[in-house]
Amino acid sequence: MREITRPVPAKAQAKTLFVSLRIKLIAVLALLFIVAFATIFYWLDGFVTGLAMDNLRRDLLSTAQTAAEGIDGDAHQILFESGEIDNATYTQIADYLRLIKKTNPQASGVYTYLQLPDKPDQVQLVVSAALPPSAEGVIVSEKAGECIVPSYARPGLGEDYTYISEKMIAGLKTPDVENEILPDDYGVWLSGYAPIYNSKGEPIGAVGVDMCALDVVQIQQNIRTNTSIALGITLLALITVVGLVATGITRPVVELTRIADMIGLGNYEQDFSHLYSSKVQDEVNKLANVFELMAGKVYTREKTLKARVEQLEIMIDESKRDRQVSEIIDSDFFQDLQGKVNDMRARFKSQGSAEK
Repeated sequence: MREITRPVPAKAQAKTLFVSLRIKLIAVLALLFIVAFATIFYWLDGFVTGLAMDNLRRDLLSTAQTAAEGIDGDAHQILFESGEIDNATYTQIADYLRLIKKTNPQASGVYTYLQLPDKPDQVQLVVSAALPPSAEGVIVSEKAGECIVPSYARPGLGEDYTYISEKMIAGLKTPDVENEILPDDYGVWLSGYAPIYNSKGEPIGAVGVDMCALDVVQIQQNIRTNTSIALGITLLALITVVGLVATGITRPVVELTRIADMIGLGNYEQDFSHLYSSKVQDEVNKLANVFELMAGKVYTREKTLKARVEQLEIMIDESKRDRQVSEIIDSDFFQDLQGKVNDMRARFKSQGSAEK
C-alpha cells in the first residue's frame, strides 16, 4: 500500500521567527508599564520641580521688591553720578542690602545697577552688598543654601556687569525673575530684579538679587533618584507578576499547540480531557473540546480514506490481471497453442476408440 503524504504549505516552508504567546504578552504589558511609569515620572518631576521653582520665584521677587522699596532713588542717582565707593551714601545703601541678605540667607548676591542712555544693551553696577576687602572679620566664604559666595572681588561703582539678560534689562522698569537657573563657579542661581524709583516715581535703576537655587536642583535630583528606584522596583515586581499570570494563561494554549503538533505528525490518540474538564470554562477550554471532535473526525476520515485506497488498489490489481490474461488469450501464440492442444486431445481420443 502506498503511503499518503501531506503537502506542506508554501508559508510553512518559509523560514519564520517563532515568538511564544507568553513572551508577547509579557513584552506588551511591560511596554505599557514602562510608558505609564515614564509618564508618571515625567509629570512628577515637572510638578514638584515647578512647585519648588514657583516658591523660589515668589521669594526672590518679594526680596527684590522689598530691597528696591527701601532705597532712595534720588540718592542712588547722585551716588552714581558724583559719588564714590564707601562714602556715606554708598555705605548706607550697602548696609541696607546686607540687612536684606540677613533676612533671606539664600539671597547670596544683592546689588543695584542702572542703564545709561547711550548703552541700551549694557548695565553698570552701583552698590553691592559684599563687604569691602578692608572690613574687619571678613569671611573668606559664606554658605547660602550650600552655594559658596566669596566675600572678595567686590565690584566697583560704575563697573560694567558681565552677564546681561533680557530679564535684567526689563527689571529696570518692572519686577521680573529669570526663567532658568544659571550655574557658575560658585553654585547655581536664580536671579530676580525690581526697579528703583526716584521722588518723581520714575525708574532710575534696579535691585538685582541672586538667590541660591541648589535646593531646587537637589529636590529635582532626589525626586529623579528616588522615583527611578521606586518605579524600577515596582516595574520589576509587576513584570514578575505578569510573567506568572501570562504563564498560567498561556499554559493551556501551549499544551494545545503541542497536541496539535502531534496530530499533525499523524498521532491522533491524544488526551484532551485535562484541557476542558475544569468547572470554569473559557474560550481555550471550548477550543480544546472542539479540537478534539475535529481530530476524531479527521482520524475517522483518514481511516476511511485508507480503506478506500486499499480497496481501489485491489480492484486495480484485479482489472490489470484480467487485462493481462485477456491479452494472453487473444494472442496468436495462445490461439495456435490452444489449437495444438485441441488436436492432441482429438488424437488421443481417436487412438483410444481404435484400441477398443
